[in-house]
Amino acid sequence: MSTSGPPQFRYTQTPSKVLHLRNLPWECSEEELVELCKPFGKIVNTKINVGANRNQAFVEFPDLNQAIQMVSYYASSSEPAQVRGKTVYIQYSNRHEIVNNKSPGDNPGNVLLVTMEGVEAGDVSIDVIHLVSLLFQNLRTVFG
Repeated sequence: MSTSGPPQFRYTQTPSKVLHLRNLPWECSEEELVELCKPFGKIVNTKINVGANRNQAFVEFPDLNQAIQMVSYYASSSEPAQVRGKTVYIQYSNRHEIVNNKSPGDNPGNVLLVTMEGVEAGDVSIDVIHLVSLLFQNLRTVFG
């Protein structure tokens, strides 16, 4: 390993089944993380595009040994962990699990914003709003 640049691993953290990955390509996808981690086990949870530059992520394995295998492999490998040609720095997280603080209502697609032009405010009744929402539900069913 070259002495220039930051070290790829930090061993100051106690091993955890949650790994902290940094220096990821901007807007790294969950699929790219899964592909990187796939040789070491199934990923049970992720938190991606975190940090000021959206270039960090957390991945959680179901078992501590899988996380240890990944860290050990890349620590001893002559080839660094990479996503889209960028070297990814891996360390144990101080988290023991990833908690996503999203409620079911936070999922994309659960809010519909409708703008009606060319009508007076009194012309839009609850019945009209209901018909519009039914129309969009049907469109969503048809087009997914």
